[in-house]
Amino acid sequence: MMQNVRIAFIGAGIMGRHHIAVARRVPGIEIVGIAELNPQTRDRYAAEGIPTFADHHEMLAEVAAEGAVISTPNAYHASAAIDCLAAGVVPLIEKPVADTVAAGLGLREAQRASGLPALVGHHRRHNPIIKAAVEHVRAGGLGQVLAVNGLWLRRKPDEYFQEAWKTDPTAGGGTLLINAIHDIDSLRAICGEIVAVSAMTSNASRGAPVEDTAAILMRFASGAVGTFLISDNVVAPWCWEMTSQEDPRFAWQPENSYVIAGTEASLAVPTLETWSNSPNGGRDATFIRRKLYHVAAESMELQMQHFLRVIRREEEPLADVESALATLAVVEAIKLSAAQGREVAIADLLG
Repeated sequence: MMQNVRIAFIGAGIMGRHHIAVARRVPGIEIVGIAELNPQTRDRYAAEGIPTFADHHEMLAEVAAEGAVISTPNAYHASAAIDCLAAGVVPLIEKPVADTVAAGLGLREAQRASGLPALVGHHRRHNPIIKAAVEHVRAGGLGQVLAVNGLWLRRKPDEYFQEAWKTDPTAGGGTLLINAIHDIDSLRAICGEIVAVSAMTSNASRGAPVEDTAAILMRFASGAVGTFLISDNVVAPWCWEMTSQEDPRFAWQPENSYVIAGTEASLAVPTLETWSNSPNGGRDATFIRRKLYHVAAESMELQMQHFLRVIRREEEPLADVESALATLAVVEAIKLSAAQGREVAIADLLG
């Protein structure tokens, strides 16, 4: 009988607690420790019999973890992952892989030197909806993809911002690093590499020192162009969380957050509706509306199951540090473009 994998958790805020809840549902995991600064949170888990620590260094030295899930504020992702690697522990790093490309490059160097795998928490890559979209586009189901549109529009409740780091630019706050990075990664998975961006950002609604709204132009390596619009302070349902049914914490609306248009057909995601017509797409041709098949599954659970297999060296990470760095570089390029008012090439940031 296969032994349980010993997993520790670094950070038990909103996402950390969600990861812990997921781990409790996944067979084959033994939770061996939780490192968290908040003493009330530590007390709660300690009352359940889980060893808790204020310092993750102490935890890594004591609990003999095989893997660790990192859900700290964004600015500490890379350093915590490097600490795990130094301790011989395989990390699952909540996205973003780091708060800056420079920090991410340092993590990449440490990970290569360690010889250990590292998984990054771009959990949507595990979602059957994204997988179906990726397979359909790569198989040529849309012809040549020419145009891409993405939306992330919803209002976050005021209590969301009780964690001060979410509006602190030095801690990796702002809706680009917290939210848009998921969608950028999904669009990279479906449509291929993004090579350049132009963007504008705004903090007009909350007045915080981080953006709450952004409009982005994207150019893909394939020649496709796209737009992405995001705001976390508007009343709207057009975002992945509310349209995909991925997370039961969000009320579902039967809408889409991405549209991908090609020379032979178009695809709406997450409904997975395709639109085509024949014989030549003319204005008098009949449209054919279909829906791609997928079997629904909980992506966070799929990611945690995959993490166990990565720790056991049964699979390579689906979202590794290299890929996550490319996604992070796009987000950093968006910020740079907005600040400088120019197009930014992604390759210039990765060196």
